[in-house]
Amino acid sequence: MAEAFNLPFEYVNRLTNPGLPTSAGPVKLNQYLCKDRGNGGNDSAHSFYKNFRWIKNEFGENLNRHVGGSAIDLALKGQGNDQTFVKIWNFMLKHKDLLDKYKVDVCGRANKDGSKDVEQRGKIKKIYFDKMSDRGALQEMVQDRFFGMDCIGFVANFLIWVGEWDKYYGVSPRKYPERVCKINIDEVSEVKPLDFMVWNGHVALVDWVWQQIDDKKARIDMCQSSSGGPQCNQWVILRQTGGRGINGGREFTIDGGTPAPPVRGHFTIWRREGFWY
Repeated sequence: MAEAFNLPFEYVNRLTNPGLPTSAGPVKLNQYLCKDRGNGGNDSAHSFYKNFRWIKNEFGENLNRHVGGSAIDLALKGQGNDQTFVKIWNFMLKHKDLLDKYKVDVCGRANKDGSKDVEQRGKIKKIYFDKMSDRGALQEMVQDRFFGMDCIGFVANFLIWVGEWDKYYGVSPRKYPERVCKINIDEVSEVKPLDFMVWNGHVALVDWVWQQIDDKKARIDMCQSSSGGPQCNQWVILRQTGGRGINGGREFTIDGGTPAPPVRGHFTIWRREGFWY
């Protein structure tokens, strides 16, 4: 536990503005991806990795060996590290011939009944790389949900990026107050950058506190990965309520914001001991 020298918005910029550095140029990781069917599922990603990770190049190397099985498993469910995506994309660019050896399903969000929403089926090289630049092909695959990041992946990998975590630790949002950030924030006047905003099924980070509007409201920036992928929501109004939520923590709500935060409703705010900006 230590001081952080970067804020969450800087990690958002690394991922999306201009994007992650590949041999074809920067590619924006501006997509939300979660294996949970209720949050859209990961059908495109599963269709891609289940075959491509095992296909060997002319030297007998495959993606699974090049990147690491655990790293690919995390990327598959929306919790991959930014460096992992760069390795995957550069391997694809170097071995585009391997992308012509099998077909994938290009899928939208999972249907409400949990079934796959297959939009088209074909070979990656033909669908993407034969029709556009390498950089454009990778970006289009991000939009088609082959690659992305969920809320847990964003927060965990930010903690790794700033050196607070030494590796990925899988913690569900509801368990964050027990395992990650145990200090409850009870008053809006106490909120600081790097505080954790915890819903029952979502987690985000306070990026900056601009001003306290009155004894119950403050204007903040927040960062998260939700609909639209990793993002910074600026000029959000944070409101303190009289309710109690997870682990008895004070409940807050949010209004406004640019862009508007996709997740609303009541949440609690927590702080990690010894972690500050």
